[in-house]
Amino acid sequence: MLDPRGVLSLDPLRAWRFVAGKVSALGAVTSPPYDVLEPAIVRRLTDSDLHNMVRLILPRDPGLGPARYNEPAHRLAGWQRDGVVVQDEQPALYVYEQRLGSAVLCGLVGLLRLDPARQVVLPHEEVMPHWVDDRLQLMEATDADLEPILLAYADGGAASDAVDAARSGEPWVEAETYNGAEHRIWRIDDPEVLETIELELAKHEAVIADGHHRYAAYLERQLREPYRQTAEVGLAMLVDYIRHPLTLDPIHRVVPGLDLMTVQSRTPAGWQMQPGRVEGDPDRISVTDGSSWLTLHTESEVPTVALLHEVLFPAWGVVEDDLSFHHTLSDALALAGPQQLAVELAAPRMDQVLRSAAQGVVLPQKATSFGPKPRVGLLFRTL
Repeated sequence: MLDPRGVLSLDPLRAWRFVAGKVSALGAVTSPPYDVLEPAIVRRLTDSDLHNMVRLILPRDPGLGPARYNEPAHRLAGWQRDGVVVQDEQPALYVYEQRLGSAVLCGLVGLLRLDPARQVVLPHEEVMPHWVDDRLQLMEATDADLEPILLAYADGGAASDAVDAARSGEPWVEAETYNGAEHRIWRIDDPEVLETIELELAKHEAVIADGHHRYAAYLERQLREPYRQTAEVGLAMLVDYIRHPLTLDPIHRVVPGLDLMTVQSRTPAGWQMQPGRVEGDPDRISVTDGSSWLTLHTESEVPTVALLHEVLFPAWGVVEDDLSFHHTLSDALALAGPQQLAVELAAPRMDQVLRSAAQGVVLPQKATSFGPKPRVGLLFRTL
């Protein structure tokens, strides 16, 4: 075995999964990640099955404080007791494939060896402490990792060959979700193949594509429980983005207390301003009050999301704690008004994200939305 310190390492695990005969359908108990769950989606998922994972990953009743995390912990324990979820008998790495139209997510799910020194597991954006604390409290209450984080690396060689070879066999788990996506999982438990994957991954570094807050919670859990071996790893999915490309989308902002007049009068020199929403410019920032648009542009190698937070927000007097973040433009536009602007961003380029991560430079929180995202509930782990 390789010394895992300072190398990218994904360990096998005995994953938990739902039992098909105990739920209405395997797809009906799954959920998108917690941070993309708009209220309408939560209602749909809650109604789809009494065992939907949203009942675990999105604790209700904020007024209860830390006690609100007890409900998902008791619920998970009940599912385990009643045989609604079962644990795999033997450890494995799991190949997960998700298909929706032409979009394909494919990679390895296992236990990521944590890297506090940021040598091989590289974050690319900041985190918000309250969300780290939220995820940590859920992890501690359930003693589980319910949602895999998503990491991307390049040119996986023998590891990617092993992923593709596994997909030629019969899936271990199959499910279809309400959006028409097809999900398949295969197991890799052959010792020689696992060793081949281990040796290959040790040559690489990986960028956190999705799950910065959960990864930060993993690190905090490790600090709090330094003598617990199972706290040295966290559930993760690793994707070779050269062989199985990921999409990269923006996350938009809504800014309370900001109006178009302030944007026009206080935007620093060097920025071009055009009336209307100018499309086709990958480096634009467009703002609207719901009726009028203004588009800003400046020449820079710095991603626009970084310029927005580091240059424009201070100039406009924006208090960042008041921002809300939206994965779809329609959700942001629904909140726009004369004193509350929606800010439309273009996605950073992949090379910008990778370069900043490799240099140890992180973008602002919620800078990117990598996809497709792994579905929650097909695999999870307990400590």
